[in-house]
Amino acid sequence: MVSCFSSDVTSYLNDVRIVGSASARMARTPDVRPVDDGMTDGECHTGDILHPPPRFPYDLQQMQRSMMNINVKNAAVTDAQQNSFPWRPSIAQFFGTIGFYAPFFGISAVLLPAKIQMIAPDQKVSMVASATSITLLISVFAGFICGALCDMTRSRFGARTPWIVGGGILATVCLVIFATSSNATVALGAWYVYVVWYNAVMAAAMAWMPDLIAPKYRGTASSMFGVATQIGLNGAQSLASLYITNVSKGVFILLIVADVALILAVVICQEKSNKHVPREPFSFESFKTNFLPPRHAGRDYWFAALARLMYMMPGGIGTYRLYTLTDYMHTPAEAAAKWMSLMAALSLVMAIVAAVISGPLADKLKTIKVPVAVAVFLVGVPCWLPFFIPTPLMYTIYVALSGLGGGIFVALDQALMTSVLPNQKNAAKDLAFLNVAGTIGQMLAPLLAAAVIGIFGYMGLFPMGFIVLSIAAVSVFGIKGVK
Repeated sequence: MVSCFSSDVTSYLNDVRIVGSASARMARTPDVRPVDDGMTDGECHTGDILHPPPRFPYDLQQMQRSMMNINVKNAAVTDAQQNSFPWRPSIAQFFGTIGFYAPFFGISAVLLPAKIQMIAPDQKVSMVASATSITLLISVFAGFICGALCDMTRSRFGARTPWIVGGGILATVCLVIFATSSNATVALGAWYVYVVWYNAVMAAAMAWMPDLIAPKYRGTASSMFGVATQIGLNGAQSLASLYITNVSKGVFILLIVADVALILAVVICQEKSNKHVPREPFSFESFKTNFLPPRHAGRDYWFAALARLMYMMPGGIGTYRLYTLTDYMHTPAEAAAKWMSLMAALSLVMAIVAAVISGPLADKLKTIKVPVAVAVFLVGVPCWLPFFIPTPLMYTIYVALSGLGGGIFVALDQALMTSVLPNQKNAAKDLAFLNVAGTIGQMLAPLLAAAVIGIFGYMGLFPMGFIVLSIAAVSVFGIKGVK
């Protein structure tokens, strides 16, 4: 969240124009050659459509590109245009991911319940439940609406930077109100408005990958995104837990981390102007294209959405981890707390190690679909360990192995999702709909877990996890356009 900015912001905001639709489809001809615009390797204008002429016979580089794991048909930056790793957008997305994830997860998981307990102790259970549900519901709609508006933005700062800066500033204001208010209605109202701007920043920052990074480098870039996700999720929650008794201070510290990260992101990225991208006049047809799910996305897009939905749905296993230890495995409460602490530490370490390694390895091996599917199985297969041997030790081993698979999945998931986008001009909106699939999975996870526990008891959670995750893995293999 950008809390400090220069006087250029005034002219910057005046320069931003939201047009009635995404850019018109630009004509592509096979004999258009790249031009020298003074840019270094690894940089490319968002929206550029320069392609090298086809040659025959194919040289070695072309043969290698034909074997690449990611569908480059709709890529804004092709492999031929980007001859070196795009460090700027990759590092920018790393910091941007920390910037939008850290305050959201740190507050929603730790400081929001603590805040509610302080200002409404008698209603804390019902208020936390309703706040969580409303937060997820807002995220479902805010993500793709803000993503669509982001796709339609034209400015000298590009399509994404205005939303990251503007959304960051407004999100910061909302969290300051949340932190300083002692009124439950005002605090929760500020939180809900913040969720809108959080989704706006996330939709914009995530679109940097399909905008600025060629398919052949997306495995490594997605790996950096995965590491940043672990920092923004687990790291922020660990930091926030230190300030449960001083919520305001915790919120301000998370804001400082987020603001600095987002400032670094936009400064490092240096997104180019997209004023040259043609406009499409507003019409009912363009409205449907820009604000509704892609109608002609193809099977790959929907298999990717199904995979993300199914991957999130067994999340209820973690929700009921404490009760599984105490009620199913009959572990004393004090010992259960120690086991849970160990599980969290092992899971985080395994996830970060897997995320660091898996992206570059996927790029080197020129495959991404198989590692993602294997990662899902690595999360699902160990579910049988605590089912057959219901002990805290087996449960801990299961969590550690799941952390390994989860780290691989988070590291490569973003690269996989960007490879199935049907139309580059609607990248932010279409990515947001894929994120909605994950959000719906999160919403259904506790309901599914509660239903399973009611019918089969806690032991039923583990076969459920294996079955649902197997469906997710099969869905990944159903994506045919990614090798």
